Amino acid sequence: MHLLTLLFGSILVFMVGHSQVCGHVNSATCNSNEQMKCTMSCDCEAKYLTDCCADPSFTGVINIKTGEGKIFNAYCDQGWTYAFKRFDGSEDFYRTWVEYQHGFGKTEGEHFIGLDNLASFVKGRKCKVRIDLEAWPPVSPAKRFAEYSDFSITDKTDKYRLTIGGYSGTAGDSMAYHNGQQFTTYDQDNDISSGNCASLYKGAWWYMGCHNSNLFGLYVKGPVCPKYAQCVAWNKWPTKIASPNNQHYSFKKASLKIHCC
Repeated sequence: MHLLTLLFGSILVFMVGHSQVCGHVNSATCNSNEQMKCTMSCDCEAKYLTDCCADPSFTGVINIKTGEGKIFNAYCDQGWTYAFKRFDGSEDFYRTWVEYQHGFGKTEGEHFIGLDNLASFVKGRKCKVRIDLEAWPPVSPAKRFAEYSDFSITDKTDKYRLTIGGYSGTAGDSMAYHNGQQFTTYDQDNDISSGNCASLYKGAWWYMGCHNSNLFGLYVKGPVCPKYAQCVAWNKWPTKIASPNNQHYSFKKASLKIHCC
């Protein structure tokens, strides 16, 4: 009996110790060439990538650690790092300042990585961004994009001020108007309008007074925005897709991804 007790105790200690090691490694992301296989393995130490471009062939979720030490989940698409995705309205984007600072949503679904993470990710780096938009049928072509060769935001001390320029693409330039603006939410008014643009247009954004784009606006399951400019809007779409103008349109899908390689 004493021998069995000792044997059982040894097995239990081994299992607990092994579980603790695995529990630590389960949250790890190893080098992307292994296609993240060691994420659920006990054969590697906790590792993080600094960027999705570490493996341009990989698509999926990784853990990123910035040069400042901020750690967050991000969705990779062949070298690009997603800052946000919207495609079905499952996530509410009409949120507070603190929520936008920290980020929200599920990385595999609708989400925003957070202003603090975004600012840390691009700090001191040469980055470009691509905004992809998809309209509802029967608009054709339904998919267009806007790419900007210059992109950065400051940290919280300057209210995440946006720098964006160098447009190319097919969607029209709806971001030039927002260049140089601070970020605004309904409970943190940093725009230059006499009112609060986020409150007025039911979103959050780098509003000026107020917007040519409102990609964090209300999501509706159809092309018609119930109220002027309150939805997922992109005013400079090259064709007229709403009446009386494109600020009455609500897009089906919108995303922004970053490339700093």
